[in-house]
Amino acid sequence: MTSRMAEFSQFKRILETCVQQNHDPAMVYQRWHADITNEMISAFRNSPTALKYKTAHEMFKKGQSILCRYTKPKVDTDDDCDFLQSGFHSYAKGEMSDNIWYGEFKPPKNATDLVDQYLQHRPDDVLSEYCKTIFAYRSELDEQNESALSKFKHLHIAIRTTEVFAMKVREATTTSDIKHQILSKLYNTLGSFYAITDQGFRAVDSFQKAYDIDNNDYDSLFGVAWWQKGENPDEAINLFNKYLDVAPECDKKYYDAFYSLAVVYLTSKRDKPKFQEYYNKALDAEKKQLPFYPLYDTSSRQCANMMMEVCNNMFMRKQLHN
Repeated sequence: MTSRMAEFSQFKRILETCVQQNHDPAMVYQRWHADITNEMISAFRNSPTALKYKTAHEMFKKGQSILCRYTKPKVDTDDDCDFLQSGFHSYAKGEMSDNIWYGEFKPPKNATDLVDQYLQHRPDDVLSEYCKTIFAYRSELDEQNESALSKFKHLHIAIRTTEVFAMKVREATTTSDIKHQILSKLYNTLGSFYAITDQGFRAVDSFQKAYDIDNNDYDSLFGVAWWQKGENPDEAINLFNKYLDVAPECDKKYYDAFYSLAVVYLTSKRDKPKFQEYYNKALDAEKKQLPFYPLYDTSSRQCANMMMEVCNNMFMRKQLHN
């Protein structure tokens, strides 16, 4: 009985983690961040993941410093705009690099009002308008209480706001790299929002659009693969392998792709050798995880570990009977 209760508790914990990961694909691997040091970055100077982490830190820190130094209540002149523009752009670029640092370098409380005034002078500054959407979503999120209804309403407002802005960016006549970077990030954000609100088809569509725009957006490719696990395991296998082929080994979700493949092979294919192969690869990948992103015990990791434990117990019982 005790063993059965333990198994039930473990299954319940995995299910809760699975729901959490499904509903929070963008942030589930970012529970906390490590303090950044030059020595730490130097140790991984060839890592694109470490470079993005460092860039995000620098951009958010710079953006906060600039906006906190602006003491005027109004935005009136070109000089005002020139000063503020660098701050708004820094926040936008930090968000596109890695939004993990936003909470550490929150803008001043009047930032949303300042960017609104700024955009009255420079309405075509798409990077600053993107910054405005970040400020609006984050500030409202910080103000939310624990009411599920208020969070639900907030999410749907955020979805609509992001959809409208994405349409505006998509229809803009410019073909600059910044436009494509913003649009890719917006679609990735929409994928996460749709996931949170149980809109699986739209989540996959948005993650796919983000990846089509930017083939270096490994997070979105992982998102598409994740959502295919239950509905189309063959496609999930193809997409997870594609992710593993193109993403650097230091990517924060690399180890979880192996765990996900292990689970898919055992649950959908009943292929124990493949399960063992990818489980072992996941263990090896964990050793290459950067210190900036400590391992998160994802649902796939928990499930794979439980399956391995069951397989080992079955083998032991078989050995005893022989």
